[in-house]
Amino acid sequence: MAATSSLTAPAIVRAETFPSGPIRILVPFGPGSATDQSARAVGDGLNRLLGATVVVDNKPGANGAIAADLAAKSKPDGHTIFVCSNTAAASNVALMKSLPYDPLKDFDPVTIIGKAPVFLMINPKVEAQTAAELVTLAKRQPGKINFGSGSSSTRISGELLKAKAGIDMVHVPYKSTPLALQDTISGHVQMCFTDPVTGLPQVKAGTVRCLGVGHRTRYTLTPEIPTLIEQGIPDFELMTWTGVLFPKGIPQPVFTRLRDAIVKTITEPAYVERQAAGGSEIAPCSPEEMRRIQVAEIQLYRDMMKVAGIEPE
Repeated sequence: MAATSSLTAPAIVRAETFPSGPIRILVPFGPGSATDQSARAVGDGLNRLLGATVVVDNKPGANGAIAADLAAKSKPDGHTIFVCSNTAAASNVALMKSLPYDPLKDFDPVTIIGKAPVFLMINPKVEAQTAAELVTLAKRQPGKINFGSGSSSTRISGELLKAKAGIDMVHVPYKSTPLALQDTISGHVQMCFTDPVTGLPQVKAGTVRCLGVGHRTRYTLTPEIPTLIEQGIPDFELMTWTGVLFPKGIPQPVFTRLRDAIVKTITEPAYVERQAAGGSEIAPCSPEEMRRIQVAEIQLYRDMMKVAGIEPE
C-alpha cells in the first residue's frame, strides 16, 4: 500500500496544482483564421474554468508543420496545447513526403472542436455567377485563373475542382486561409476555397462571391448556397475540421481536467450559437473517435490525391 501511494501521489499532486504556470496554445495558422478563433475561445474557457493564464502562439507556415513540430517536442505536462485543423492533425501525412512530427505517434487526441464543408469563393469581378459558369470561363482561358490556398483542405479542394471539372488553374500557396482570401478580395488571385467562419463574413460584406459548397447535400447552416455537386461538379464533397491535440504522455489526471474544461467551453450555448452563425458545427468527440477520424482522413486524402493527380511534396 505504501508503494502504491508513492506511485500515485505525484500524479494527484500534478492534477491538484495544475496549472502551475501559463498555458500556451500553439496554432498553425495566422490570427483571424477559423483555427485561431477556436483557439482563442478555448483559451478564454481555460482562463475562466481553471484560472489559467493562456497565451495563443500563432506559428504559421509549412502547412502547419512548424507549429506541430514545436507542439510535438513540448514537455507533456499540460502547459502546451495544440489547436489545429485537419491539415496538421491528419492530411499532411498524405500530402507531404516527410514531416518533422507524426500526428499519430507524437500526440494524444483530445477532441474535435468543430467541422464544416469548404466553400468556393471568387473575386466579384470574375465574370461567373455560378460554378458552371466558372468552369466554362476556365476552359475558355486555360491556365489564366489562379486559386489560392492556405491549408491542405483548401489546396486539395482546388486540385479536385481542376480534376473533376477538367480545367487548368494555377495554384498559389499561402500561410493561412485568411491570407488567400484577402488576395482573392484584392484580385491577386481569382478564387480560393475557405471554411465558412473565414469566408462567409466576407460574402455578407460583398467583398467576395460564393459559388457553392463542397457538401453532398445543401449544408444545414447555409441552405441558400447550392452545392457544387448540384452544379455539375461530380462527387465534390470535402470537410474541414478543427481539433485539439496534446503532446503525447500528459499525466491522465491533468489530461482529464484539461479535456473536461475544453469540452465544457465548446459546448456552452453562446459559443455554439456564435459558431453556427459563422457556419461551423460543434462536434465534440472522444479521444478514441478523434483518432479514428485522423486515420480515416489520412487515407481519404491519399485517395483524393490520386484522383487529382497530385504527388506528395
